[in-house]
Amino acid sequence: MRLVALLALVVALPVLAADKAPAAPAAAARKIEIKVTENGFEPREIKVKKGQPVTLSFLRTTDRTCIKAIDIPAEKVKGFELPLNKPVELTIKPAKAGVEKFHCTAMAMGDGKIVVTD
Repeated sequence: MRLVALLALVVALPVLAADKAPAAPAAAARKIEIKVTENGFEPREIKVKKGQPVTLSFLRTTDRTCIKAIDIPAEKVKGFELPLNKPVELTIKPAKAGVEKFHCTAMAMGDGKIVVTD
């Protein structure tokens, strides 16, 4: 009797497993391009949604600024290097609504803002 029950279970497992829908793929992060020019960050302010991943693509186009690395304190980012004329990407997922500031690592200048909405 146990053998019959075990055999039935072995036969039923693939059928039961097939009933489950495949997991939905993770949402792709929205990409926002930010240039570092002689005028600072362009754009200076970006808008994102709370809890949704966003990829910040930085391109530093000048050496005539102190913005060679950045900090985003609310996201625990410190000293993220921005090589000259080479795009670099950083993906964040803001956890709460509000304004998150980002600036150069050297002197806390640049005044960029990430406006996080619900």
